[in-house]
Amino acid sequence: MLIIGGGLAGLSTGTYALANGWEVTIVEHNLALGGVCTAWKRGPYTVDGCIHWLTGGAFFKIYEELRICPPVAVRTLEHFSTIRDGHGGWSVEVGRDLAAMGGELRALSPADGEAIDDMLAAAEKIADLAPPIDRPQELMTMRDQLRWLWELRGELGILAKYRDTVGAWTERLAGDAVRRALRSLVPGEAPMFFLLMMLGYLGRGWLSRPVGGTAAFLEALCARYQELGGAVVLNTTVDEVLVEGDRAVGVRTSDGSMLRADVVVSTSSAPETVLRLLGGRYGADALHERMKQWKLFEPIVLASWGVSRPLTEVPSTIAVSGMSPVSIAGRRVSDLVLRIFNDEPSVAPKGHTVVQALMVTDYGWWATRGRGYGDAKAAVAAELLGLVERQIPGIGAAVEMSDVATPLTYWRSARSWRGAFEGWMPAGDTHQTHVPKTLPGLERFYMAGQWVEPGGGVPAALMSGRQLVQILCAQAGRRFVVSP
Repeated sequence: MLIIGGGLAGLSTGTYALANGWEVTIVEHNLALGGVCTAWKRGPYTVDGCIHWLTGGAFFKIYEELRICPPVAVRTLEHFSTIRDGHGGWSVEVGRDLAAMGGELRALSPADGEAIDDMLAAAEKIADLAPPIDRPQELMTMRDQLRWLWELRGELGILAKYRDTVGAWTERLAGDAVRRALRSLVPGEAPMFFLLMMLGYLGRGWLSRPVGGTAAFLEALCARYQELGGAVVLNTTVDEVLVEGDRAVGVRTSDGSMLRADVVVSTSSAPETVLRLLGGRYGADALHERMKQWKLFEPIVLASWGVSRPLTEVPSTIAVSGMSPVSIAGRRVSDLVLRIFNDEPSVAPKGHTVVQALMVTDYGWWATRGRGYGDAKAAVAAELLGLVERQIPGIGAAVEMSDVATPLTYWRSARSWRGAFEGWMPAGDTHQTHVPKTLPGLERFYMAGQWVEPGGGVPAALMSGRQLVQILCAQAGRRFVVSP
């Protein structure tokens, strides 16, 4: 098996494939494995570029199967986020105590009390739904589908009631503050199901952060892949999937090398895979139709500062909603998410910490900066630091390190299509929940990763690799195992 891309999906696919008897080589464009799940050093500071929270519950078995947990311990999130009005008018604490959060939301808008109570009750029930980890949709029989519907019978009413997007559902609320608070938790274009699941998992204690951050999580997965004998070719870009008689037989890399394989798996973005690596010969029409109708996660700017203060008195996550709009990098910005790594000592020397600001941005603006790209990054960092200063007074004087990742950073390091680091965003009104892992007319070629699992994220990327190997085992008549 030859895998294009060494992010979480590539490492997961490779690890499960090794456990089931395949010989595996990952070809990775970047200098290191990880894809968008990465962290990097800036002097004595570590910039954590990925995991804000880790979804557990039924997904935790995947982390255990891949030998990520343990050795990596996780810390349950008691506090998820402090949501603040951009003008200081109100704040809401979002944490594991959902009843307390509900009380704060009702205080903001008593007229929405019933809707808030119903939403939180639905979140608790949605958490009972078991995600289809053990049975890929491609392998489901009619009996499997009927059993799954039977298991859903108690929640079908909830799924129907909350079938809208977060933006559409919150529009029916009376209070503007409550609307903005809920939209600060997940994007307004996301389905309400996502918000309900996130709140339900939070209340159960199934959201956590890995001790040691993204770096420790990724290191454990890489170690397991290599322990099983997986091979890696780094700093090598795949330019073409080699096809003979409508069958994938390997890849051609940018240095002209031809790597042959019995099975080829791409974890690159769908446009990169279908339009560039395969030249639009397979599945292009379906992809173009999706790109017309489906939304992508918007690209982001991730600005990070190493500061000579521990900031233990500041919430670890702050979502600021409804600031006076300012123009940054071609976008009008009124919302901002801050992450303060005061709960993760591995990212900074003792008595110091790292502060991050995350905002959505425009890929086209960054792609047209030309020689002014470096100056644009510096200017955006300064503007964002000014906004952070309003939330954490005095932080500017304590800054010792500054780092800015843009959509071009994600493209350069991980080939993320237009910086959309999580691919397709499911929407409540389009029902896009599944993308085939194969392309019509092409044999022995498969796809895994966030672009075949709308919604993306860590568990989806890892699960896609597991399920792809389950499909391959079924085709080969092998029993799927999680360990050799």
